[in-house]
Amino acid sequence: MGFYAAIIAYDGSAFSGFAKQKETHIKSVLGALQESFARVGIFSPIIGAGRTDKGVHATRQVIRFTCDHLQNTSESLQAFAKLLNTKLYPHICIRTLYPVDKDFHPRFDAKARAYRYLISPTLPSPFESAYLSYERIGDEQLFQAMLHLFVGTHNFTMFKKNGSFTKDDVRSIYKVRFYHYQNLRVVYIEGSGFLRAQVRLMIGAALAVSRGELSREDFIAQLQAHKQSYTYPISPYGLYLCKVVYQNLPIISPFTH
Repeated sequence: MGFYAAIIAYDGSAFSGFAKQKETHIKSVLGALQESFARVGIFSPIIGAGRTDKGVHATRQVIRFTCDHLQNTSESLQAFAKLLNTKLYPHICIRTLYPVDKDFHPRFDAKARAYRYLISPTLPSPFESAYLSYERIGDEQLFQAMLHLFVGTHNFTMFKKNGSFTKDDVRSIYKVRFYHYQNLRVVYIEGSGFLRAQVRLMIGAALAVSRGELSREDFIAQLQAHKQSYTYPISPYGLYLCKVVYQNLPIISPFTH
């Protein structure tokens, strides 16, 4: 039995999230992957590096699966990836496919994950609205300063969606960047891991401070898990899982699409 990892991209607006839901009629990324893989004779469990929320996109999500009938040659992997992509079209695409060691686990072996959030200062067209977030930034320097306060290790229990249970809410944020790209404003956040809706709550709180809707003191009190003042996750449509970092990923004969 061979073990394989794939880097995939998907349009999160077409799904309820990465994880499968109890209601079978609700579409999920994992459900779509399982259906498409089954059509080419693969029925193994599919493990993802993370569970993106409803509407959240990915450009570099990592999954692992097993397969008995694949040869570890570039030609075989290329043909298989192209075949899978015809089944996954139009909302999911395999970008990279390669064999990995049997002990590789995309979630537990990940050292960091990163998200990008794309903000449009003007109202997007109907063709862009599922892929950009229309948000008003007040004072950009203040917004950037608030974002940088997240760098470090914190208890993010007040920056997660209500009703989501976790054993430990402490997470480390390694990098935060805010920059302009063409006509967009982009936030990049890289950390050890993220709670449900954490990124959207983080950026939303920083936006609220920039607009004078939330005080700096209340922002810091929430970051220190003393008092929660901001509770509204902003739109998922501008959010992209853009990187998963591994210390030693055992790649053999990679194929890149």
